[in-house]
Amino acid sequence: MAELVSTLDIYNVIRKTLGCMDNAVLQHGEITAYIFYNMLLAEGIYTDIELAEYTLIGMLHDVGIIKTGFKNKNGVQDYETNNVWAHSVYGYLFLKYLSPVEDKADIVLYHHLPYHLHSHIKSKYMKVTQYLTLADRMDAFMRMDVDGIEKDYFATQADIKFSAKALELFQLAQAKFQFLEKLKTNEYEKELQALFEGAALSEKAKKGFLEMLVYAIDFRSQQTVIHTMATKTFAVELGRLMRVPTMDLQALYYGALLHDIGKVAIPVSILEAPRRLSDDEMRIMKAHVVISDKILRGALDDEIVEIAARHHEKLDGTGYPRGINGEEITPLQRIIAVADILSALYGKRSYKDAFSPEKIKGILQGDADAGKICPKVVGVAISNFDKIIQRYEKERDVTMDRYMEIVNQYESIYDRFKSFET
Repeated sequence: MAELVSTLDIYNVIRKTLGCMDNAVLQHGEITAYIFYNMLLAEGIYTDIELAEYTLIGMLHDVGIIKTGFKNKNGVQDYETNNVWAHSVYGYLFLKYLSPVEDKADIVLYHHLPYHLHSHIKSKYMKVTQYLTLADRMDAFMRMDVDGIEKDYFATQADIKFSAKALELFQLAQAKFQFLEKLKTNEYEKELQALFEGAALSEKAKKGFLEMLVYAIDFRSQQTVIHTMATKTFAVELGRLMRVPTMDLQALYYGALLHDIGKVAIPVSILEAPRRLSDDEMRIMKAHVVISDKILRGALDDEIVEIAARHHEKLDGTGYPRGINGEEITPLQRIIAVADILSALYGKRSYKDAFSPEKIKGILQGDADAGKICPKVVGVAISNFDKIIQRYEKERDVTMDRYMEIVNQYESIYDRFKSFET
């Protein structure tokens, strides 16, 4: 079967999502990852797959800020200097419970821990963590005014704040690759693109990285925890029941998984509003579809992008954002539209309880009769309702278990790290 989504596609979706959050977040993640990659490359013991995985971890080392946000106007400088534990712990938990590199989550957890405290930690990835720590600090210091940097800072802090061996490896990598000079041009971006173009992650790993990214966005709010999972599960199950071909089913999976990725730019106050949204708030909420399109367009196959970007369109032209009609809405796009509505109706929201099965069926049938959503898809959903819900509830339990594990572990791990402060 042909590859629908490549490793390079995964990287591009991640970088565009980070850029949508804040361009400074993207630049810091990408440059840190590039320095980290060059250090690992200079060590010369890693496969292309390992280099790709580590570099993605470098890109995502601050992914915890999806949950914590910025605490003040200083943005990246703030969470890199004054709020280091919160985003480190959440990033660790997202990688541990949601990603395909759960065994390497320690790298993110400890990337702000000073070297002199490493003797308190047991982790088989501590050496690699030390490389990421140095790469992270190098980028942060390159962004500071020259007057704000202590002379010979890294040399004087070797084996205190940073590993001396990591600093030696950094210098070796610079001598071999002159990578710092490439940061002044777009050559470093081309090298990262080439790395991911040449590395073939497994289908499971590719899906895992994207699931981690979108679930981390959903996990910002308890009200949105299971929505993406529900829409994905409903869409794929409807596709199977309608005997959608394998490749189309893959496109449906990715489109459903990523349909709300634009919510990364929507304030939590709107996502968690304990009431129906005002007109102004609804305009902001509706923007998530356009943002999703912006993130995905050019990074993934157009068919996947259109599935994601058209999940709020209606057959009668009353949907958004484009107001297209039934002639333009494909069978896969019709499926995700029904799946998204089913997710909203069956799920509990901040302003409503979950609806009963009979009420859900009635609403779906009413929308189909009114010419808003596809009668054929609705017919399949209603006639197989119990089977579809049973499949969903299994997935829901797994997702909620992960969410509660993250919530329950955060405080204890955070308190442990706060104890390191002197």
